Order: sequence, then structure tokens, then C-alpha cells
Amino acid sequence: MIVEERQERLLAVIQKHQFISLQELKGVTQTSISTIRRDLASLTDKGLVKRVHGGVEFIAQNKKSSTVSERRPIYQADKQKIAKRAVQQLQGGETIFLDAGSTTGEVIAYLADKKPAITVVTNSVHHAANLSDLMIPVLIIGGQVKQTTDAVIGAAAVEQIKNMVFDVSFVGADGISVEFGLTTPDLEEAAVKRAVVERSHVSYVLADASKIGVASFAKAVTLEEVVLVTTNLVSKQRDELKKVMKVLVA
Repeated sequence: MIVEERQERLLAVIQKHQFISLQELKGVTQTSISTIRRDLASLTDKGLVKRVHGGVEFIAQNKKSSTVSERRPIYQADKQKIAKRAVQQLQGGETIFLDAGSTTGEVIAYLADKKPAITVVTNSVHHAANLSDLMIPVLIIGGQVKQTTDAVIGAAAVEQIKNMVFDVSFVGADGISVEFGLTTPDLEEAAVKRAVVERSHVSYVLADASKIGVASFAKAVTLEEVVLVTTNLVSKQRDELKKVMKVLVA
């Protein structure tokens, strides 16, 4: 069973029950807990389910909005284009940091063919498992795991990152704003991103056009500190961003 089919089956089970524990999901789907966790991380990134204490709950979609099947190809295609463009910046043999998130997760598939092999450091439990499956050298940061995203955050994670140096980092963002910089909803996630950028020779932020002009709660870094990899920018957005940062359009 391919990943998309497995995740659609999992989503159907969650929708039917509205709330279900991981152990119940294991019994119903006959899938390992580790695989369920990875699939839930992907579904959470897409805004389809929410991890809560004791299990997972279904997020009802606005009937006026596009369906999941309609949205997925659009978002997926943009994320894949961004990821492919980002990986083109690698020569092979680098040590990179791969931030948690759905867009950064698309980078993984393009790393497998890089020679010499890329060594990946990540704060994502989900990414680490997928990298390991592809036999890509991976090191996962230790610390507190954020249940909703499977991202490792907290003081311990930041302290480890401060003792490392990355040739390249690929980070995600919830908002890219000329006025407010690179932002995210979580202060601790912002602290991780800030530490990563500080310890990287070059940092790329991977974000589709829907994140441009948006400001979330916590500022991670200024735009001058990163290179934006994105798609479908209108000319006004591109011109404004290029005044303060380098922009690569996929």
C-alpha cells in the first residue's frame, strides 16, 4: 500500500470516530505505531487532524472550501517544486539541517541520489524516520517532542544546535513578512529556527506564496539572514522581497 493510500485510509477511520486513540488506530488499521505516528504528522501538517492528549481528532473542513482531494495536488506540487529547487543548491557531501514541516519534508526524496551522501541533522521525528528508511545518514536532535507536529523543541534542543555547524539549512515558516521577518506560531519553534540559522553557512527558507506577506506570532530571524525558495510570486511581492533578501523561484 502506497503512503497516500494508507494515509487516506487512516483519515477515513479518524473521520468516522471523530476521536480515536493510537492503540485503537493500530488495531483497526493493522499498522505499526511508528508508521501511524509518521502518517499522523503528515495529516497534521495538512490541517486534517489534530493530535490531542490520548489520541487524535478529526478536523471538520469548511464546506465552502475546496476538498482535501482538490487541495492536496495543488499544495503538494508547489512543495515538491520548492524542495527540488532547494536541493539543487547542494553539491553533495554537505552536512545540512532539515527543519520540521511538510514543505521541508519534501526535500527528503531529492536527497537520496546526492553523491557523496548528504548528512542530515533534523529536529523532526517524522523526517528522521523517513531519512532512515532511505538509508540517508541522519542525526536527530534530542529534547521535548511537540505532540502536534512531532518537532523536537526546547532548551535542550537549542543547546545542542549551538554546538553544531551546518553547511546548509532548510527551514520552514508560517509567515514571511518584510516588516516582521520569518515568523512561526510557537516561541520555542522560533528559538530552534533562530539557533539553526545562526549556526549555518547559508539558510534557505522554504515557503509557498500563501505564506508571503503573512506574520505569525513569534519572530525567528530577519529576512536578510535567509534565502527564500518559493513559487508563484506576483511581481509586487518579488520586488519587495528582493530589496531585503535573495529569492529563488521554483
